[in-house]
Amino acid sequence: MTDLYSHKIAPCIDYSQDSMSDIKITLPDGSSRTLPEGSTGYDLAADIGAGLAKVALVVKKGEELHDLSAPLEDGDVVAIVTQETEEGLEVLRHSTAHVLAQAVLDLWPDATYAIGPPIENGFYYDFYLPDNASFNPEDLEVIEKKMREIVKADQKFHRHEITTDEALKLFSDHEYKKEIIEKVSSGGSDQELSSEVNSDGTVSYYQNDEGFIDLCLGPHVPSTGRLGHFALQKVAGAYWRGDTNRPMLQRIYGTAWANKKDLKEHLERLVEAEKRDHRRLASDLDLVSWPETLGPGLAVWHPKGALVRKIIEDYSRERPKQTITRQGRAKGALDGFFAGSRSKATAMPSKRRQMRTRRRSRSKPT
Repeated sequence: MTDLYSHKIAPCIDYSQDSMSDIKITLPDGSSRTLPEGSTGYDLAADIGAGLAKVALVVKKGEELHDLSAPLEDGDVVAIVTQETEEGLEVLRHSTAHVLAQAVLDLWPDATYAIGPPIENGFYYDFYLPDNASFNPEDLEVIEKKMREIVKADQKFHRHEITTDEALKLFSDHEYKKEIIEKVSSGGSDQELSSEVNSDGTVSYYQNDEGFIDLCLGPHVPSTGRLGHFALQKVAGAYWRGDTNRPMLQRIYGTAWANKKDLKEHLERLVEAEKRDHRRLASDLDLVSWPETLGPGLAVWHPKGALVRKIIEDYSRERPKQTITRQGRAKGALDGFFAGSRSKATAMPSKRRQMRTRRRSRSKPT
C-alpha cells in the first residue's frame, strides 16, 4: 500500500505576488480595510485585532468559506469566521474528522478510508479494515489518544491542487478515494461527495506537517492545535454508498465543540437522554428484552410488559367506541334541539294568524 507519508507531493499553493499594491477589503458591517496585495485572511484578522487573529478559523468571501491562508482580492467582501459560529463549528468538526483518519491510518497502516464529513454535533469517518475486521470500544480509546498526540503536535494543514490523473495516482491504493475522484470528475457528484472533490477538473487535497494526506475541498482550521475538545463515541457498520453487495465499512462517530465547557454539557445531555431511553427503561423495569439469538428486532415481552401492553391495547380499542358513543349522544341532543326549533318556527305563523283574526273580529261593528 502507498505510504501516505513518503510520496512526492504537489507544491503548496503559492499565494505570493510579484508586484505589490494595495487592495481594499470590505467587512460585513460596511467598513473597509486596506491591505498589501497578496494579503491573506489571517493578515486581515491580524489587521483588525490580535485577539481576532488568535481565534480566527477560516474566512467567508461572499457565500464561500476559504482557508485563512487563501489570498484576498481587491473588492472582496470578507467575514472572519471563528469557532463560536455554526460555520466555524462545522469547519472545526471537519478538521477533527481528518485527524481521526490520520490516527487510524497511523495505527492500522493497511486500513483504507472513505469519507469523513461533519454532522450535527460532531463528525464521522468510514474505514475498511483488512479481512473485514472491526473496531471495538478499546480501540476507540487508543485512537483518541493518538488523535490528542496529533493535536498537541500542532501540525499545519496545507492545501494542494493537482489534476485528476495525478490524484488517481496519488490515491491509487485507496479504492474509495479513487471512486470519489472518478465519479465527481465525470460529473456524477452528489451532496454526500460534494465536500470531497471539485468537478472542474482539479482535485484538492490537504497535507499536514507529518505528511498525512486526505482528499478534500476544505477549508480547514490553520493547524491541529486549534482542535482538542472532542470525544469518540461509538462504532457502527455502514455500507459504502448504501450498497449491501459491497463490504461493510467501520464508521467511527465523534463529537467536537469549541471549548471544554460545551463538550462537557453535550456529553451530560447524552447521559441524561440515555437514562430516559425506552430500551434501557424497558430492560430496567423488566418489561421486554431483545435476545441476540432471536434477532435484534424481535421483542420478547416479560409478564409485566405483557400486562402493560394489554392495558394499552384495551384502551386503544375502547377509546374509539367511547368517542363514537359521545358523538352519538351529542348528535342526538343537537337533533332534538334543532327539531324543537323547527317545530316552534312552524308553529309561529299559526299563532300570528290567530292573533290577527282576533283583532279583526274586535274591530268589526256590532
